[in-house]
Amino acid sequence: MSSLYFPAVSGMRAQQQRLDIIANNLANMSTTGFKAARAQFAALPPQEVRVARAGATTLGPVELGSGVVLNGTTRQFTQGPVQVTGNPLDLAILGSDGFFQVTTPEGITAYVRGGTLVLDGAGRLTLGDGSLVTPPIVVPDGVSFSHVDERGVVYGRAAGAAEPQPLGQITLVRFPNPDGLLAVGTNHFIATPAAGAPELGTPATDGWPAVASGMLEASNVDLADQMVQLIEAQRAYSANARALDTLDEMLGLAIRTRS
Repeated sequence: MSSLYFPAVSGMRAQQQRLDIIANNLANMSTTGFKAARAQFAALPPQEVRVARAGATTLGPVELGSGVVLNGTTRQFTQGPVQVTGNPLDLAILGSDGFFQVTTPEGITAYVRGGTLVLDGAGRLTLGDGSLVTPPIVVPDGVSFSHVDERGVVYGRAAGAAEPQPLGQITLVRFPNPDGLLAVGTNHFIATPAAGAPELGTPATDGWPAVASGMLEASNVDLADQMVQLIEAQRAYSANARALDTLDEMLGLAIRTRS
């Protein structure tokens, strides 16, 4: 008997999960470098049943749907709007193809789009959560951070120096299939076999996007698109709920007729 209810129940559960994903996207509309997620669904394997008909032999087998399941989520790695901040430690990648590579405080290699950098107590370039820019770049004592050029070269100015001098090179990383990256929170992604082998490159060379200092990439969440998805999910949820009500009424009528 439960198999009669499961397709509609699975549909309601799937749409609830879709609503959760949409809600998370909307909550991160102001998160630097956030990439919107989208739910992907898959049909469950159908069940084979035999159907009897009055005055005739049993028909079948007939395949009846078993419902739907959330098959996973994909990220939309499109370029978000670039906003001018004026802070030379803020970096934006001017293109959708590429990530900054960092090492988390736990020693895990991760990849990020948001380049809100700070200098730690040792003069190293880090993210606000303590993740270290990789390869490490250090601003020595007596040198003040100046800027980062479009090729990712970090410059600093020593006391009394007329011109800033290069201190290190920021590299970018890209993957054949960025959808295969695993989101681990705080806008960090880690590599998986599904993402493919990482490729390192220098910004603004050989087809790699440039880096802009004093700018940040905003979230790429599209409010209009999310509202359309929200309406679709709500209507699909309501349709499955009505299917359950109809099935309940049909079973009730069958029970009353039999009695």
